Amino acid sequence: MLIDSSEDVKKKDFFEITGITLLEGRYRLQQEVTGGKSSTSFFGKDEATGLEVFVKLCIFPRSGLERARFKNEIAFLKRNNFYNMIIKKTPIYLSDGELFDGRIIYLVTERVHGTLLSDWFNQRDRVRSLKERLLIAYRVFGATEHFDMQTIHRDLHVGNIILLDAEVDLYSDIPDFKTIVLDWGQSYSRAFYEYSESDDDDMVIIHQGIGKEVTNSFYNLPPETFIDWEKSGSEYAKYDSWAMGLLLYKLVTGKDLFTFKNIGEYASSIKRIDSVVSMACAEVFREAAEAGLILCAILRRLMCTRPSERMRIMDARFALWFILVEDFMPTDPQEISNFLESPAYFEGRVWKHFKVEQDNEG
Repeated sequence: MLIDSSEDVKKKDFFEITGITLLEGRYRLQQEVTGGKSSTSFFGKDEATGLEVFVKLCIFPRSGLERARFKNEIAFLKRNNFYNMIIKKTPIYLSDGELFDGRIIYLVTERVHGTLLSDWFNQRDRVRSLKERLLIAYRVFGATEHFDMQTIHRDLHVGNIILLDAEVDLYSDIPDFKTIVLDWGQSYSRAFYEYSESDDDDMVIIHQGIGKEVTNSFYNLPPETFIDWEKSGSEYAKYDSWAMGLLLYKLVTGKDLFTFKNIGEYASSIKRIDSVVSMACAEVFREAAEAGLILCAILRRLMCTRPSERMRIMDARFALWFILVEDFMPTDPQEISNFLESPAYFEGRVWKHFKVEQDNEG
C-alpha cells in the first residue's frame, strides 16, 4: 500500500500501515502496553482459540546485541514450556517470527493475569503481617531460583514479577509458587555460550556485550557489574541473588535499600557497599522481631559482595520455608550459621513437617 504524503502517515497507525495488526492470520493486536524499553508490546487475542495473548515486537533493532537479546528471550521461553509443565514460572510460549526481512521480530505468549509485584507494594490500604510478606519472598525466590543450563535473569525487579491470584500450598512435595517472571531479554547462560558453535550465535553476541554497556535496571545490579566479566567463572549463577536480597529488605522494612539517581552514583557507592549492607541487616533485625536474627543472616549472605560467598536463591527459599512452616527462628548465631550452610540437610533440629534429605555418599 502506498502512502500519498507524510500527513497521511500521521493520520494512520504504524501497525495498520505495515499490516501487522494481525499476525499469522490469528494473533490480533488490540491494546498497546506501556513500559518497554527496547520493544513494543500489546495485549491481544488469538482468534483461532479465543484466548488472550501478549505480543512483544522488536522493531528495527538498533544493534546486533539488541536483536540477539530478543531472539534469546524467544528461545528461552520456548525451552521453558517443558519445565512449565512441572512448575510454572514463565509465560507460555505460543509463537514467534520475523517480518520485513527480519527488521521486525515478534514473540507471542499467553497473557498472564495477576498482580505485578510493583502494584502489590503500592497497595497502601493493606496492613500485612511479617509472615505474609515473607510468603511473597518465598514465592518470588522459588520462581527465580533455577532455570535450565544455569540461565540467570539479570534484570529482576518488582516490575517484571507477577503474583498469581491463587493460594500457595507450602506442604506440597512439588512446590508451585504461583509467581511468573517476565522480561527475559537480559538473560544469560554461560553454558550455552561455551557450547556455542559460531561467533554469530545469539549467546556469543550477548556474552561479548555484557560488561560493555548497561541496559538493565541499574539499581538492582550486583557489585561484580564493575569487575572483569570474564573472571566471574561459575559464580555468575549467583548474580540474581543480589536482587533477591534487595527484595527481602524491602519486604521486611517497606523501604528501598538503594535510591541511586544514576549509574555513576551507584558506581561510586561500591566502595562503601559493605557498610550499607551491614546497616540494612541491623534494620531488618529491628523490624523482624523474633525472626530478626535469621533474616539478618539470610540478607547478609544474599548481599555478600563476593559472589563466591553469596547465598544461592534456592537455599534462601528453603530457609524461608522453615521460618514459615516450622517457625524456625533461632537465637543462637552458630546454629543459624550451620543451618544456612545447607538448609535442606540441617540435622540440628527435629522438624514437624520436613524430613531431612540424606546424603547418598558412604
